[in-house]
Amino acid sequence: MTNVWCVRAGGGMYADNFLRGGFVGIGWREISEDLGPIQTRDQLYAVVRRYFPDIQSAILLSNYVNEIHRFLFEIQPNDHVIIPSADTDLLIHGVVDAGTPYYDPSGDDGCPLRHRRPVTWAAEPIRLDLFSTPFRDSIRTLLTVPAHTRMRSLLTVFMVEHKEEFIRALGQTSMVASDSPATRKESHRIVLEQLMQLTPPDFERLVVHLLDALGFEDWERAEHHGALRDVFDACGEIRLSLPARIRLHARFHRGNLGARIGADAVRELRQFIPFGGHGVYITTADFQPAAVAAAAEEGFARISLVNGQQLADLIARHWTHLPGELRDRLSLEQALVRN
Repeated sequence: MTNVWCVRAGGGMYADNFLRGGFVGIGWREISEDLGPIQTRDQLYAVVRRYFPDIQSAILLSNYVNEIHRFLFEIQPNDHVIIPSADTDLLIHGVVDAGTPYYDPSGDDGCPLRHRRPVTWAAEPIRLDLFSTPFRDSIRTLLTVPAHTRMRSLLTVFMVEHKEEFIRALGQTSMVASDSPATRKESHRIVLEQLMQLTPPDFERLVVHLLDALGFEDWERAEHHGALRDVFDACGEIRLSLPARIRLHARFHRGNLGARIGADAVRELRQFIPFGGHGVYITTADFQPAAVAAAAEEGFARISLVNGQQLADLIARHWTHLPGELRDRLSLEQALVRN
């Protein structure tokens, strides 16, 4: 099965290096050895532990391992890869070659992202206006840094949604997986229904573990004075793979399935976002078009929107980071099986 990945390229800063050199890369400059020979997660864990001896959080260390593991092992030859472009109306894309991941110790090309994989880049980028509105909205939030952020875009490497539409746009419909949209939609529904059945304390426990899995550091519970019920606000910092941190205010809202959050609720969140920070609104419900527009209003702190389906995917991605007791409570193993 062919997947579509985004690699952040330092927010697009090193896109030209990638194109000229025929590779895609990640940072982790602290790790100054070739990771190509590594064959197992345990071997990778030992390397990461050696280079980050001061990390005490097992969850944070696991996040580091997962991030690098995704780049080394989950991205497969013939998968598609997208990187940010200075022109947000174009997508730079290529196909991952069969070569082994490698490390460039010299940095002579001016790119500090030295853990690399060979890629054959397309001769021309593809226009974003060829895609549907949901795809365009999703991919813009994934690729624009730091003006738009969403939970997965805080990672260096992540799988792109709507991959079937992207592959079709390249004229490669035969490579589209035969996954049933109905099956995926049903899985999302099961996950969200189980979330609605959690007691408020269990919902808060789920949020706390998601925050840790997502890499929140020094976060604290934030006060919420709005009209919404079942709301958990947290403010903290997330460390990017590059030596940078962003301040993020995250709102987790357990709303009625099928309901749609309006613009006022999105704007209300802004008053809690710290100066120079970003916001993310995560809900089991969905968003009205006016809410999407409000989240991207110019001149204000940007707010990323994560709806119920995306939240279900988020839980699936970090399922193994949840404590066994909570996983047993949710009983979602079958619903969260990834295609």
